[in-house]
Amino acid sequence: MRPHRLGIVSDTHGETLPDVVDVLKSAAVELILHAGDIGAETVLSALEEIAPVVAVAGNGDESLYHRYPWNLRLHFGERRIFLCHWYNNFGRIHPAYEQVVQEWEPHALVYGHTHEAMVERWGETLFVNPGYAGPPEPARERSVATLELATLRARIYWLQD
Repeated sequence: MRPHRLGIVSDTHGETLPDVVDVLKSAAVELILHAGDIGAETVLSALEEIAPVVAVAGNGDESLYHRYPWNLRLHFGERRIFLCHWYNNFGRIHPAYEQVVQEWEPHALVYGHTHEAMVERWGETLFVNPGYAGPPEPARERSVATLELATLRARIYWLQD
């Protein structure tokens, strides 16, 4: 099965909250990408009740390093998606991943780490950071995203605390 709509989550930090589940279910996602800082495998189990999950490890996932890679090159038909946790560290671009963008030319690059939701096109690549989906914290907005593979359109969903 080739998915048409992806759910994108990052920085759950060990919790899958009901609003994350509700948004992904109502968006009818067919596959979920988790861009790291999972926090606990129970997060992935809860997400798998919605749709299959593909995940990478983040810098906060020490206990999961042996189970999940740092990055993945994914193919969905003709679409190439690069999934990682740490691509842009508040303006500092990961040099190895920037080389992947230049050489592999993904249609979309999905990452987390900054806890700041963002959808931008740079050149031919759509960059999507779903933001922070972890436990509510003061002065931190929570969000997840979806990506339509056919049109390469991403949408940020802001979560309620």
